[in-house]
Amino acid sequence: MLSRKITEGDIFVVFDLEWNQPLPGKEYGFDTSKLTGEIIEIGAVKYEYSGGTIHNIGVFSCDIRPVCYRTIHFHVKKVTHKTNEDLSKGKPFAEAYEQFREFCGNDPILAGWGNSDPDMLKMNLKFFDMDDKLNMFFIDVQPLFSVFSTEKGRQRSVEFAVDYYNVPKVDSFHSATADARYTGEIFRNIFEHNKTSEVLSVISSSSHNCDLKREYARVGGACDSAPQAFDMVAGLNRRCPVCDAKLSRKIPPFRIRKSSYGLYECPNDGEFFGRTRVKKNREGKYYAASVLRFATQTDYHLIATKKEEFEKFGPAGAPIEKEVIEDEQK
Repeated sequence: MLSRKITEGDIFVVFDLEWNQPLPGKEYGFDTSKLTGEIIEIGAVKYEYSGGTIHNIGVFSCDIRPVCYRTIHFHVKKVTHKTNEDLSKGKPFAEAYEQFREFCGNDPILAGWGNSDPDMLKMNLKFFDMDDKLNMFFIDVQPLFSVFSTEKGRQRSVEFAVDYYNVPKVDSFHSATADARYTGEIFRNIFEHNKTSEVLSVISSSSHNCDLKREYARVGGACDSAPQAFDMVAGLNRRCPVCDAKLSRKIPPFRIRKSSYGLYECPNDGEFFGRTRVKKNREGKYYAASVLRFATQTDYHLIATKKEEFEKFGPAGAPIEKEVIEDEQK
């Protein structure tokens, strides 16, 4: 099952993580690429869906004592205001995670701002030799806000969305519990300010299995021309990266300047959004970076916008000063 339909009584757990990072230049007795961040805080708010909206039914908050990155990284300190002393006071990760799972209960739907937290949680579980299968679906609230606000296509911060819905700022941002609360309130406001059927439709189609890889990338080698660079990575969009079935083209690939876009469908695994960008390396050679990912509502909006631009202006695209800024920021 690639997405999950929302029904009466479903439980959402809106969660947020804070993590410490390895210090630059410091040598560790392990490959830091296997643990790019060590979780130091979990915050979550539990909601029940009923009557067309969601209701807060519980809060979880837990500090975690790191064992690998025990000195606070300067960037983490700046953002979270945590100190080395704070890091020494938390619970062991295994104990904190067990309590978090108990809080979540049976068959919840995770939600958060951005999609990095589930990946970081799985990384920590795997690194510490724990079961990294979450067996839960996840909903990214950030693109939902984009869809149901005047900010369509833009990636906005939690604080921006809090101000958009006039949510009271009772806690400082960048603590896991506070950010989970703020994200939960944004989520609730999305329900409150829009038609229930539309919200449920978008949520259901945007949910994804936490244990299923969402994005597949390929970078081609150096070429003498942009067309050659495009051709080098074209195969990524021909077969499903999950089951290897042949992909059909729902929106055949089209190019605007140095980027191409397409929407594809697998008979088994659903729809994929594809984008390829051609750039130049330091030697002046062309290379292409291609991404194929499970399509989200943000992707549908992006490709519809780009297709409209292509049909109006052709491969040259709209005059550069009118180009969609948010697309260049992704």
